[in-house]
Amino acid sequence: MPRVCHRCHAELPGDGRTAAERYGVYGSAADDEEHALFCPRCGAPQLVLPDYMRSETAGSAASTTGAVPPPRPQLVDWRVALGCVAPVAGLTAALAVAGLVAPVASFLNTLCVLGGSGIVLALYRTRRPLARIDGRVGLRVGLLTGFLMVVGMGLALSLTGLIERFGVHGMASFDAELAQQFALMQAQMMDRLQAQEQGREMQQRVIGFLSSPEVRAGLGLFYLAVMAGFVMTLTTAAGGFAGLLQTRRRLPGRGK
Repeated sequence: MPRVCHRCHAELPGDGRTAAERYGVYGSAADDEEHALFCPRCGAPQLVLPDYMRSETAGSAASTTGAVPPPRPQLVDWRVALGCVAPVAGLTAALAVAGLVAPVASFLNTLCVLGGSGIVLALYRTRRPLARIDGRVGLRVGLLTGFLMVVGMGLALSLTGLIERFGVHGMASFDAELAQQFALMQAQMMDRLQAQEQGREMQQRVIGFLSSPEVRAGLGLFYLAVMAGFVMTLTTAAGGFAGLLQTRRRLPGRGK
């Protein structure tokens, strides 16, 4: 079989036979062009497999069946996990909306966020009793739980805000509270600028920048992103801890 350069794919001198096959045990191929270590066309160095490694490679190739190995089993059955997370995320979203009116619902929402990963793992274990559950599975399920909780609460609160603002026009108290918070932030910024002895023009620029709708929207999105990251971090850690607890339960001598 002719050899081909790995860089330019040009045919190399020689027929691919080893030195022992071509010259015998006592032959030498050091000065033969058929065993060139460099491509005569592009000069790229060629990789030559030693004789003893060729025999091992041929033996290992012959021992294989040629069939494609089966895919690795999934660590988590995500279809079942999604079915377990969906009701917990829906309950969390409903409690988040109810917490705008009743403080008790807000407290229950906090409890649901804290224990949601453990509830999901318990449901997952009920549906898949023989599935592997440990810290790694708990972390992944907890991350999925936190993500769906954030998405569910975000959609529920956004829809509630749209209905309140354009449907029943009941956002006056929220707007007043938000305006009060921005006024307080502007007053604090003015105090800092006056302490730094900034000019009147600079103070007006900073206040105008803080009063722009873009900055207000950016601050609101930043606050929501921080809260979402906090919820996902909390649920992931809680899921890992719950997974470790369920691993200990399945150890021999500790019951199922």
